[in-house]
Amino acid sequence: MLRVKADLRELCDAFSINNEEIEHYLDVETGEIIMWMDPIVMGVLDEELEDELEEGFGERYFRIPKIESREAYQLMVEFTDTVTSSSLRDLLRAALNRHKPFREFKDVLYDFPEEREQWFKFERDAHRQHVLQWLELHHITLESL
Repeated sequence: MLRVKADLRELCDAFSINNEEIEHYLDVETGEIIMWMDPIVMGVLDEELEDELEEGFGERYFRIPKIESREAYQLMVEFTDTVTSSSLRDLLRAALNRHKPFREFKDVLYDFPEEREQWFKFERDAHRQHVLQWLELHHITLESL
């Protein structure tokens, strides 16, 4: 079991970034979260970082998973099913069936601040659970900072 002093909130933030050009790694020696950006897209190649990540991959550096679009969409569906107001639930379901469901979903919640906060908590809790499962899979235990 690896014991790592790292911030669970930062791990969850890294998990929530669904961008093909960005990867995050947990350094189990320092607890640092390292952000790697695709050099083709960014126009900058950090050979030292590339080499270090490659050499220590799976031993010192663990790639933090990121939420897939379909998983993020499913979270919105699950949250919608918990909404007690039938009118808001209908608005959210309609938003999820539009061309840009992520944007539409957030736009609907913008007008409902209490439910919007409930959504953020629901989403944070789901991300936290996923990250904790990932840590367990890799036999990593977080210690307090």
